[in-house]
Amino acid sequence: MSPSIRFTQESWKTLQQQAEAAYPFEGCGLLLGPLATDKVATKIVILKNVLREEGRGRFDFSFAPKEFMEAQTAAEKENLDVVGLYHTHPDHPPRPSKTDEGQPMLAGWINVIASVHGGKFKEAKAWFRQDDTESFTEIDLKIS
Repeated sequence: MSPSIRFTQESWKTLQQQAEAAYPFEGCGLLLGPLATDKVATKIVILKNVLREEGRGRFDFSFAPKEFMEAQTAAEKENLDVVGLYHTHPDHPPRPSKTDEGQPMLAGWINVIASVHGGKFKEAKAWFRQDDTESFTEIDLKIS
């Protein structure tokens, strides 16, 4: 059975704000929530798109493993789990790109892609693949 993800009203609003703030570059981060079978995003943590330091990051993203681990450790201290990852697609639809398909690090996680057009949040969709030999499958994304 495919996983699904639910956002609280507050975390959904934060995701939209952070997606717009990253524009015109791709933004990325962690979706945090309680350690449970049901994946609920209650907190959003921005990770720096390190490709921007290289003059890239308009249509791709990468984050530092050290920053990821620090955010994960901080989440654990708050009794939160990483329930998924998010990144943005500036002026493109919220579906995995060829670049996303080629990222082994995105396998095994719920991936939420937020589409931002002209600096305004448009929509977001959630995707999942068990390993990097599979294609992404769209999964349920709910807000409550």
